[in-house]
Amino acid sequence: MFTRIADKYKNSTAVVIGAGGIGGSILQSLASQAATLVVADHDERVLQKLAAIGSAKILTRTLDVRDPAAVEAFFAFVKANAGVPDYLFYTAGILNIESFADTSEALWNRAVDVNLNGAFYCAKAAADLMRPAGRGSILLLGSIAGTKARSGSRVNPVYNTTKAGIAAFVNAAAMQLRRHGVRINSISPGPTATTMMDIQSAQVHAAVNEIALDGRMNLPDEVAELALFVAAHGRFTGEDLGLGGGAGLGG
Repeated sequence: MFTRIADKYKNSTAVVIGAGGIGGSILQSLASQAATLVVADHDERVLQKLAAIGSAKILTRTLDVRDPAAVEAFFAFVKANAGVPDYLFYTAGILNIESFADTSEALWNRAVDVNLNGAFYCAKAAADLMRPAGRGSILLLGSIAGTKARSGSRVNPVYNTTKAGIAAFVNAAAMQLRRHGVRINSISPGPTATTMMDIQSAQVHAAVNEIALDGRMNLPDEVAELALFVAAHGRFTGEDLGLGGGAGLGG
């Protein structure tokens, strides 16, 4: 991390929703900079692994981001135990690879609930705390699949739709939050070597590697670097920045 950007995180309070994959890499970077980290994940086992990282005070809670009441309760916990957060990173998400023909109503609703509704619930709850304080930065995880059908050709159309929704939401929300000193942005990486991708077939891996500049997926740490830079840099708001490694070229 650039020194000037790293300094922005010193003695800060950061909330991270989604502790695995890219969220886990964000946490590793923040653990030696932030004073307090409040981390939520649906999997208690993931949270139990966080106690040993870095020097930050770490508070953990299980959370179902599909439940708006649970999200409200979580952010009430944040305020009571850590105050108004300086940063929110929403990296929770699920990946679908079923074809359009095989997309059921249940698959569609689950992806929308986690990838899009959950992002909205968490961003709104964080903004409600940040707005009266006149400060704060919200970073949501999108995907290059939200704008590039080719790079998303191996995933289900609902995934592309939810990630396109993230970028549109950020752009509109930023216009209303900026007068309150609150920034909101998203980043849209290409395929990234997380557990979510590890479980995909060799054919899927070959397909996504083929469209990248150097024949490989992003590393989680590379995506985390962009997330941390955008969230802390005061000139970004309403933006959606890609990190495709060439995967988004050619339509």
